Amino acid sequence: MNYAASDHWNRFFAELKDAGTDLDWGTQWTKVHFPVLKSTNIQTVLDLGCGTGNDALRLAKEGFTVTGMDFSDEAVRLGRMKAQKLGLGVQFVVADMAKHLPFNCAAFDAVMSNVALHMFSDKITRELFKEIQRIVRPEGVFVFHVNSTEDAKLRAERHPIIRVLEPNYILEHHGQTMHFFSKDYLLDLLSDWKNVELKHYEILHKKTGKPFKCVWWGKAVQPN
Repeated sequence: MNYAASDHWNRFFAELKDAGTDLDWGTQWTKVHFPVLKSTNIQTVLDLGCGTGNDALRLAKEGFTVTGMDFSDEAVRLGRMKAQKLGLGVQFVVADMAKHLPFNCAAFDAVMSNVALHMFSDKITRELFKEIQRIVRPEGVFVFHVNSTEDAKLRAERHPIIRVLEPNYILEHHGQTMHFFSKDYLLDLLSDWKNVELKHYEILHKKTGKPFKCVWWGKAVQPN
């Protein structure tokens, strides 16, 4: 395994909980997805790499039928607790997205993934994008955010690089791997989809106002 194991993420989410915080970007990601999901006859959504379920719960509050999947048992446990407290019927699944996704073909109207797909090598990334396409129904949609190649320098300021594993794929000092995506690479990964849209944008630090993160937002539609 050349990406962070589930134990890494279990510790990560447990440490956040102990510190009284959470990995939650607020509506940063979902506000971009909602116009697409609400205008394309979407009901069932998989939140792939859902963490502790914050975005999954936001979708559920908007009336979507949501399944959240994450590699971390701890994250899923916390997500289930949140859903129960809010009275929301989000289903949570523990699974490794780098392997076969545990869902039937065409199981969802949409797959959403927010800054969770960029942890893997080129080989695994290509297999994962094929798996995502397998589980989205015809005319369903795939919406996502991933770190862009322009984010590499910004991220290295916070997370020093141990070594480069592949082009645009690195190992960081705390054991996490990170893959940075270019526009051409994303277009290649999405070549079997239709109506592909990509938008690049910069996120500023809330306190300093300086550039903090660069991401691609993407949308793709499953052909018939």
